[in-house]
Amino acid sequence: MENKEFVIVVDFGGQYNQLIARRVRENHVYCEVYPYNKALDKIKELKPQGIIFTGGPNSVYEENSPKIEKEIFELGIPVLGMCYGMQFMAHTLGGEVKSADNREFGKTPTKVDTTSPLFKGLDEDQVVWMSHVDYVAKVPEGFEIIAHTKDCPVASMQNKERKLYAMQYHAEVLHTEHGKEMLHNFLYEVCGFTGTWTMANYAKTAIEEIRNTVGDGKVLLALSGGVDSSVAAYLMKEKGYECIGITIKTFNETGDGIKRENTCCSLDDVSDARSVACTLGIRHFLYNFTGQFEEHVMKRFVDAYENGCTPNPCIDCNRYIKFQELYERAKLMGYDIVVTGHYARVEYNEATGRYLLKKGLDANKDQSYVLYSLTQEQLMHTQFPLGELPKPKVREIAEAQGLINARKHDSQDICFVTSGSYTDFIRQYTGKEYPEGDFVDRKGNVLGRHKGIINYTIGQRKGLGLALAKPMYVYGIDKEKNQVILTDEADLFSSELIADDLNLISVPKIEGKMRVKAKVRYRHTEQPATVEQLDEKRIHVIFDEPQRAITKGQAVVLYDGDVVVGGATICDTVRLER
Repeated sequence: MENKEFVIVVDFGGQYNQLIARRVRENHVYCEVYPYNKALDKIKELKPQGIIFTGGPNSVYEENSPKIEKEIFELGIPVLGMCYGMQFMAHTLGGEVKSADNREFGKTPTKVDTTSPLFKGLDEDQVVWMSHVDYVAKVPEGFEIIAHTKDCPVASMQNKERKLYAMQYHAEVLHTEHGKEMLHNFLYEVCGFTGTWTMANYAKTAIEEIRNTVGDGKVLLALSGGVDSSVAAYLMKEKGYECIGITIKTFNETGDGIKRENTCCSLDDVSDARSVACTLGIRHFLYNFTGQFEEHVMKRFVDAYENGCTPNPCIDCNRYIKFQELYERAKLMGYDIVVTGHYARVEYNEATGRYLLKKGLDANKDQSYVLYSLTQEQLMHTQFPLGELPKPKVREIAEAQGLINARKHDSQDICFVTSGSYTDFIRQYTGKEYPEGDFVDRKGNVLGRHKGIINYTIGQRKGLGLALAKPMYVYGIDKEKNQVILTDEADLFSSELIADDLNLISVPKIEGKMRVKAKVRYRHTEQPATVEQLDEKRIHVIFDEPQRAITKGQAVVLYDGDVVVGGATICDTVRLER
């Protein structure tokens, strides 16, 4: 790789390692992430112009805590340590790290020294995101304190002569209000980068490197136990890839003995995945991601319903588990490509220098909607072998190869809702009972009593338990008043929506007003619309024709033909007035 502006992120086990990498790339500087035990060799080999240490869950003074050789500080390369990375720097270079009496967690007012290159152009008073138990009690010789909080005497430190900088807080998260600027300052003021790198000018080289290894490439296969991932594994094995199969354990089953054919990630699925791996002659591993799944999928699912929204947990699972956690494992293990059994396609656009996510050719099975959150980097290292196949052909291949799951039912239900009732799951998860409240009409007239707001979603008619003179539908949920608002079906239609947490794929930014087709639910038929980007993370979508029951918490995914433009989470709608 020919690149003169390059950062290596040294991963000490922090949960934000890829977010740090993303922030660096957003500053037009290329970077790669390496685990702490392999990083020094890579740094010597690749000669980056900057190094960033991530956070991590350990205490640096413990015997088995993750460490990197002290030599890294003698290479003359600028280093930025964050959270655990700062504590490691201080501890290694002769400072003192102690356990704090008062843990700092959350948004924290901080005083910074604006003469430091890290804080160039910023105000003295900053709000940063703290999450630490230990703290630097004494800085190493040659360092000076450049930030502090009420409870943390060393919130940031520097050795300008050696170009060593550190922060106790997380500059990569949005809760640190000017974290992006701080990272920009490290990259440009300390490392001296000029911002010459872009995804477009790197992609050609990267894709050539990947494609040149097709015959000998190493592939990590996500084996769910279903027929789709199994056939995807077979196809990759037949192409000559070196393959291993990974099955992800996402949640702890209740062990109630009920066989559920319409869910995934069960014990039966693990057994089927292992059988398929044995049949295909590939190694099989079971990874325990229950903690990550609980945090990023189950908790978000519950939070959404508690706040009157309707989530799509499959999107979160793909985003945070299958194409984040699994991708990171693949890199750590030295595997080039992650393969799943999704019905979608990935192509590289030479003209734009961007990877495209496209619909699967089987319209009845297309899963591009739940994959809209994939990043350019993830798409670069992802393959969907089933993207051009119809489902009957997939089952035909499975039968021909004698795979145990050739006629296995497709998973349809929410995997972790093993009882079949999502409300039962929420109650069990939270340990709470959700109070009854009033059904009201749009004028506030009481129509009856509801059984707790988690039981309802926009557009719902069945299960209200009311005897009314005419059909009524859920129009809205007022969490503060504990009310479920009912209305006529005609009032459910919306012509506009606002969505946030935007991820764009085919374009880096929506310029002006763009014509698209938009889907607001997985089974929703695409509808003509105009989209305008409001800011970095928000879009405004106006449909040509009003759409029924657009629901907060669901995703709106934008298409240009069979190409996914991008998608975002619906946060507001504009309903028609009668």
